Amino acid sequence: MAESVVGAVLGNVGSLAVQETRFLCGVTLEVTFLKDELMRLQGYLKDAESKRRSGNASVAILMCQIRDVAYEAENVIEAAEYLKKRNRLKKGFTGAISRYARLPADLTTLHKFGVEIQRVRRKLGEIFQSIERLKIDLYSHVVDESVEDYGLMHQNFQDDVLMVGFENEYIEIVDKLVHGADMLSVVSIVSMGGAGKTTLVRKVYTSSEVKKHFDALVWVTVSQKFKVIDLLKIIVKQIWSDEDQSRKIDDMKEYEVAKKILAILLLKRYLVVLDDVWETDTWEQLNRSIKAFPDAANGSRVLLTTRKKDVANHVEMPTHIHALKCLDEDESWELFRSKALPLYRSPGIRDMDALETLGRMLASKCDGLPLALVVLGGYLSKNLNRQAWSDVLLGWPSTKEMEMMRGIIARSYTDLPNHYLRSCFLYLASFPEDFTIPMSDIMSLWIAENFILPTPRHTLEETSLKYVTELVQRSLVQVVQTSDIHGWIEEVRIHDILRDWCIEEATHNGFLDVIDKTSIGQVGASPSHTLMSCRSSFQNSSERNLHTPPNLRALLGFGLSSVFFPELRFLRVLHVENSRIENFSNVIGGCIHLRKLTMRKCGDIMIPSIGKLLYLQTINLSETYPRTTKISGSLWDIPTLRYVRVPSRVPLPRSVQIPLNLRELHIHATKDEYGKDPMPILEMLPCLVVLELNGYHTTYTMSLGAQGFPRLQELKLEYCCIEWMMEVGTMPKLSCLSFLRCLLYQIPNGLLYLPSLRFVSVHYQEGVIDYWNDSTLKGLKQKGCEVTLREC
Repeated sequence: MAESVVGAVLGNVGSLAVQETRFLCGVTLEVTFLKDELMRLQGYLKDAESKRRSGNASVAILMCQIRDVAYEAENVIEAAEYLKKRNRLKKGFTGAISRYARLPADLTTLHKFGVEIQRVRRKLGEIFQSIERLKIDLYSHVVDESVEDYGLMHQNFQDDVLMVGFENEYIEIVDKLVHGADMLSVVSIVSMGGAGKTTLVRKVYTSSEVKKHFDALVWVTVSQKFKVIDLLKIIVKQIWSDEDQSRKIDDMKEYEVAKKILAILLLKRYLVVLDDVWETDTWEQLNRSIKAFPDAANGSRVLLTTRKKDVANHVEMPTHIHALKCLDEDESWELFRSKALPLYRSPGIRDMDALETLGRMLASKCDGLPLALVVLGGYLSKNLNRQAWSDVLLGWPSTKEMEMMRGIIARSYTDLPNHYLRSCFLYLASFPEDFTIPMSDIMSLWIAENFILPTPRHTLEETSLKYVTELVQRSLVQVVQTSDIHGWIEEVRIHDILRDWCIEEATHNGFLDVIDKTSIGQVGASPSHTLMSCRSSFQNSSERNLHTPPNLRALLGFGLSSVFFPELRFLRVLHVENSRIENFSNVIGGCIHLRKLTMRKCGDIMIPSIGKLLYLQTINLSETYPRTTKISGSLWDIPTLRYVRVPSRVPLPRSVQIPLNLRELHIHATKDEYGKDPMPILEMLPCLVVLELNGYHTTYTMSLGAQGFPRLQELKLEYCCIEWMMEVGTMPKLSCLSFLRCLLYQIPNGLLYLPSLRFVSVHYQEGVIDYWNDSTLKGLKQKGCEVTLREC
């Protein structure tokens, strides 16, 4: 990981060394020398990494020292730049007085920065001496580390390929669910990890026959660590159709949630999927406060997956246990071939006969385990030559099952095209087991950590998508959801076995610690753990005080109950979900390096002066309820903002200069702005791709200019009462337009002239549809636009 650390720091330090010449004065020369030494150091890192992996303890310590000194260099230079960023915001006469008043203190601080940089350089000198002593060579061989871009058109993101060998079992399980006795019963699927249980059940769950037969469908992933109240809330949100009840559900007690589930399911034939169950008493725990899942003698079913047969046998109701078989040799070869030798690459493959012969032997080595077959196939699909396949076969370990699986994962990880992508993959371990991870979270995390470097032809988000696609093609992550509109990947997950491997690898090299207090001890920590991690993920913790390293760069938290943050001076990432933080406002104001701030489902929090966070790229406060009436307009003073999602009121006065890098904006109107048109401000944002506006009740026309929204692809209006005026040429790339509970006096004819518009979705209230212009509606359909009308 030291290689990716130094590479990321170099990108940041390099730009600072150019941009801040006048400001840093004498410090600039020190910055230049520091950058040169970091670049020299990077040349040694590949050889050092190979020595570390071979078990050289001295090199492992050296790599830790390299990582730490690189981060120290970034911290001190970035803090120096912060002074200029802060002073630049103080404008006019008052600002000039403030800057001159601060000048003596700033000069003193700059001198301290210079001293700190010299100290870092001395550490680097000691590191170079260690490099010579350990005989680490300068790595001169140039390797193509670009990520292949086959495009999404060839990628199969569905489970069809993974269904190889399970066709008959799929038919049998569907039959057990939709036919048979009327009493409530269970179908349990049992097999070892990686055998394809979840894939099979998801295919059953989404089948047309099952959807048609059941009135209510519920999917909940249980996992090894779960809280009953959390699972019940997940269930009720899936079956309660009222979209306005989210916060009300969050405030409910366990008994209240269970009672609501019972009231809804009594009137329906339902299917409840309990995926990845580990404990024998899980069903009893879900029904402990009240019997939430009734037997109305209407053919309702429970579909359960588990690795343990005793879990399947324990459920006290009629149960059919289906032991999932391993694939035979022919099925194994078919699955392996679909991943290793994809049809879209066949024309360019040499030695196809030899590869097929080797491939059949390799497939037979995987013991019929689908996960092993697809991960190995994904790795070999990137190495389509006879020598690479022969080497894998000759070096095949004699171990079985999980050890075999670990070896395959390690090989695919090492083969990833560059060290940044390897860091991105390990980062997925920071999310809880079986967690569905939104792409927006992945992209903002990787970008905040400088793992996604700028390229001439792609935005940072586009490069992030390429990275995810690479991991999907290698079967290292699984796609959960794609956009029906754009085909983009929207959500992914990582298999438990792959996640466990990532945790061990990330902990071993000091990249990340995962601390889960519901298990015995700390996940990822071990007596041999010698490197202090610079990132921590706390999960299901009930501790009042979190213990973190002093130089922590990223803190992720899931299911934390009433905790206090430590001092987080160097924090760059704060991502917290479903938690209660007691001292949020006191701590966050001092995190001047912060790039990503996500507080999702965190109740009421006090919002500090966001404008102090001058490096902030992402702020996401969805389903969190700030106690302050609004977030200060100083938010718009932050020039680095890329993604904003805030449920509180953020003002847009006409004088505001919104950051030009902003790509996604979700915003509510303030009471003072109900009658104002925000479009003249927003349409000038050159990079905006997604816009969601809520609560604009304008009494004027909302105007869209001819040059407005040059890159906007998705526009969503919610609870808005508006009239539109559109000039020709506006929103040239808009493909998706959504109206949710809006009062629309007229759908403008201008929609017919949007060249990229493909989807229009309207969720209307009763009577509002009378305002629609039939000719516009017909015209949209005639031009091939998919129009969806649905009454709320």
